[in-house]
Amino acid sequence: MKKFLKYFLAAAALVYAFVCALFYFVPQKLFYNPTKSMSKLENARYYGYQAEQLEYEAADGTKLFAWFTRPEPGRDIIVFMHGNSYNIEAFYHKMIPFKEAGYGTLMPEYRGFGGVDGKITQQNLEADAIAAVNKLWEMGYLHNRIIIYGMSLGSHMAVNTVYELQKRQPFAGLVLEVPFDSLVNVVKDIVPVPMPLSFLMADHYDNLEMIDKIDAPVLIMGGEKDALVPVGLAKNLYEHAKQPKKMIIYSNGEHNNLYNFRNYNDVMLWLEGNEKGIQ
Repeated sequence: MKKFLKYFLAAAALVYAFVCALFYFVPQKLFYNPTKSMSKLENARYYGYQAEQLEYEAADGTKLFAWFTRPEPGRDIIVFMHGNSYNIEAFYHKMIPFKEAGYGTLMPEYRGFGGVDGKITQQNLEADAIAAVNKLWEMGYLHNRIIIYGMSLGSHMAVNTVYELQKRQPFAGLVLEVPFDSLVNVVKDIVPVPMPLSFLMADHYDNLEMIDKIDAPVLIMGGEKDALVPVGLAKNLYEHAKQPKKMIIYSNGEHNNLYNFRNYNDVMLWLEGNEKGIQ
């Protein structure tokens, strides 16, 4: 029995060390599920998203692109930042209701996704998101006519973009769908054994350290039945955000189905309320 226990503990230690090594050395294999093939704009156009493709570069020269629809007079632009999986082709349907209501939309792609070359890291994704908004600025669209909308991991790119670029000019709003306070806390909820995650994970995607410094109206949407990102993490983020802020919890909402509850209508009602000074 003692010999069996010794082997068992040794095997468990090896598995533990192996998992720790994965977290530390190859996080791209654990945290990201990109569709690397090129996002096909013709497919989006066929199904009703009549966008054009913008091309631009990140600060380090990485070539990037985004899908763009122009706003009608008096309407803002919604910049949608997707999460850790797929590419922008999987999400354009979420922007169609906004386009039909006259809002402009921008769907930027990150390196490592959708045919864009480069390595997926927090620093790179942050830079790619900022580059997209800088492209709008170069085109003459000011921040006070731009709403930054982030989903899941994209919530971090959204929060970070607003945090960094609001120094130039405040934004019209920040929308976060199924967000988290930090990726470390998401992983803690999934991993069944204690691990030194703050040390092992190079990329923390910490929204909590920035959310109380955001100087824009904030809307947070969560799903009560979200099995991937516990809704409590979104609630914690909301608690630390400054006013004006609003939170909507969908009782039957999961991580990827808030569109089915027409959450886009709630976003537009919130935006119209902001325009009228109603929080």
